[in-house]
Amino acid sequence: MRRHVSRRLRGGVIRIAAAVLCSYGLAWAQAPITVDPEQCCIIVPEVPEPVQTVAAEELQKHLGLAMDAEVPIIAATEEAAGYRFFVGIPAPDDARPLAPEEARWVITPEAAYLYGDDEKHYGSRFAVSGFLEDQLGVRWLAPGDQGTVCERRTPFTLTPGEFSWAPKLLARGFRPDARPKRYPQPKGWAEQFWSFARTNEEHDQYAADVRAWQLRMRMGSHSPLNYGHAFTDWWDKYSETNPEYFAVNCWGKREPERRVEPQEESPVFTEKETTTVKLCVSNPAVAEQIIANWVAGGMRSKWVNVCENDLTWGFCRCENCCALDVPHEGEEFVAHLTDRYVHLTNTVARMAREHDPEAGAVMYVYEATEQPPRRERLEPNVAIGMVPTTVDLEELRDYYAAWHDAGATMIFTRPNLPHYYQTLAIPLGMEKRMFDVLALAVEYGAIAADYDSLRGLWPVHGMADYVVSRAMSDPDKPFEYWEDHYCAAFGPAAEDVKSYYRFWREEIWQDRLLPDLGDLITRGKVYNFARGLAWTLGDYYQAEDFDRAAAILQEAAARDLGPAQRRQLDLLILSNEHSRQTFAAITARGFERFTDSKALLDFRKAHRDDLQFSWLGLFWAENYFGDLAGLKIAEALKAYPLPWGQTALAWKFKLDPDEVGLNEGWQDIAPDQMDDWELMRTDFLWENPYDNEAYPSDELRAQLKDYDGIGWYATEQSMPADFEGRDIYLYFGAVDESCWVYVNGQLAGEHLFEKPDDWTTPFEIRIDPYLDPEVNKQRIRVRVEDRSGAGGIWKRVWLVSRMR
Repeated sequence: MRRHVSRRLRGGVIRIAAAVLCSYGLAWAQAPITVDPEQCCIIVPEVPEPVQTVAAEELQKHLGLAMDAEVPIIAATEEAAGYRFFVGIPAPDDARPLAPEEARWVITPEAAYLYGDDEKHYGSRFAVSGFLEDQLGVRWLAPGDQGTVCERRTPFTLTPGEFSWAPKLLARGFRPDARPKRYPQPKGWAEQFWSFARTNEEHDQYAADVRAWQLRMRMGSHSPLNYGHAFTDWWDKYSETNPEYFAVNCWGKREPERRVEPQEESPVFTEKETTTVKLCVSNPAVAEQIIANWVAGGMRSKWVNVCENDLTWGFCRCENCCALDVPHEGEEFVAHLTDRYVHLTNTVARMAREHDPEAGAVMYVYEATEQPPRRERLEPNVAIGMVPTTVDLEELRDYYAAWHDAGATMIFTRPNLPHYYQTLAIPLGMEKRMFDVLALAVEYGAIAADYDSLRGLWPVHGMADYVVSRAMSDPDKPFEYWEDHYCAAFGPAAEDVKSYYRFWREEIWQDRLLPDLGDLITRGKVYNFARGLAWTLGDYYQAEDFDRAAAILQEAAARDLGPAQRRQLDLLILSNEHSRQTFAAITARGFERFTDSKALLDFRKAHRDDLQFSWLGLFWAENYFGDLAGLKIAEALKAYPLPWGQTALAWKFKLDPDEVGLNEGWQDIAPDQMDDWELMRTDFLWENPYDNEAYPSDELRAQLKDYDGIGWYATEQSMPADFEGRDIYLYFGAVDESCWVYVNGQLAGEHLFEKPDDWTTPFEIRIDPYLDPEVNKQRIRVRVEDRSGAGGIWKRVWLVSRMR
């Protein structure tokens, strides 16, 4: 398949070969060099570049770990004795030009030279990383000191030789899960788990550690491509002066598309809505404006960005745009819009070439444009950012081949696969599959890789992140090379750790998950394999799997390990136990299931710092999947002893617009008198009931629209035997706005809307004084009053207790 690689990247647009040198080495036939830790120093140029200073500090830090001594950094003008480590200073007589980003390290009996392309790149930093890995066996399994494995070496020896690295891919990136100064906020679901959030100082340190890890993995770029969602500011710029630039949405208006039709004449759109608005791609003025902006910006990049804004709705439905499509019979509107966007990008590419013969245009092939065009062919100066949504290798091979047949000669891969697969804290064993996906892109000529993004579950999915990142740096090496490279961090336990990962790969991924790959993706919706797996976890994993994995790690624990190696192994053991408890909490059923939820939450609190997780990202994913582990409930109900009881999701419901319910005795109405009551979920506001259920009826839904007034909820509830002798409460997650709670016809308590946020806050109503011991099920009736807003019981109701 190497025929797909374009050596000059057709049309002269990029004048550097896609295939340049990767790492190589030539060891000399000399004995190892022994270095005296007390007689060595690091030497930098008299006026070092910033990258050279940082590279020297990186070398100093790791030499200190390996030598157990502080190695001084001095300028080239100072006197130096003993063994010298030159950083940013080429080896004598090395006059060879450096390739972009190239790194070299030359080890002689008298000195080591670590240098590279430091002009806008990180050559010296990469040289230090290569030296530390190859000469000292350093491994960086995760960001920060906790993820660094650098054991003390006695004696401290080096292997003489000439070594070098230069990238094959023009750009190599794994987007970070934290950026400096961009702090998460305690809002919504995050507020409940804010004790797991990093402080601002911890956040910035972690972001810096992630950046350092990226550089240690040789991530960088000398690619001229300019891409990213290109039109996020267009609504603010042009909505008033040029509304014709924007897509005709499903409501027939040239404005951002909302899922529910706006009722106001001039809606005020959110930032998310305006930054994801789509364009009318058939309008020639749109292409002209894109080019005009590029020219006005000084044509700083030869590549004009034509990547459409994010999200899968809001595409233009005007007659001219639809005429550009080539739909198949019965196909959904958004299933294939590739031809219209290739048309726009081709137009821009041709116009750009008129200004600069070497210019081109870039587009994403993503979601509605993922599949290749059916009529259009790409101009030779069009580059495409491919965003594959599957890890099925045969499907991917067909995907790349079809785009090649449509004229794609310049491609870069920009997968969202970590978001689809690596959000659940359960080992998947898919490290090799993630490697194979990247290798296939390279086979079909990918010139760059940009993965979105790290998830911060390092002891669970860190090996996959590692091998993909290292394969970006040198895609010619096989998976087994990088597998060994990673496991070498565990020293004498390397083979045991390899067996641990292969257990998950062979027993779980290959034998259980891969055969159902398509079904799991379909079940998870929007390509989300992890969600589909979480919803059916018990069908694919067993408690014994974690026992078998633990047994392998216990064999590893018996080895004679260094301190850093032992730390990494202990982390794997702890992570496996966390995965076991996550599995137990997700798969538990019945009234006692929250015992496992509470145990998992307590385990996380006890090991918040030990596990090195990006906790908020994990809690976000679990909340997005539907709180399957019950952790939101475990946190909300932590003040109450187990067990906790969950009332029915759907209660009987009836509107009371004339407020006759109290006089007619609805507070004690019998179940057999409720024929005209309907079911209503208790986790949605009544004006916005869940729309994928058979209830409530269309008639009631129409009545609920903009309804303000009284509504009644009713359910029958049995009491757990464990509650004997306790005070018993109904715990309401939230009610909009006021409510009165009746048990067996008696008013047990009320919650009145008095403060602005009372409609969002939980509360409890004690009910045990009103229970009837002679009946199995107690009548619970709730009268809700809503005078503004959406109304109703909208967060679940729980049965809890306290010891007397």
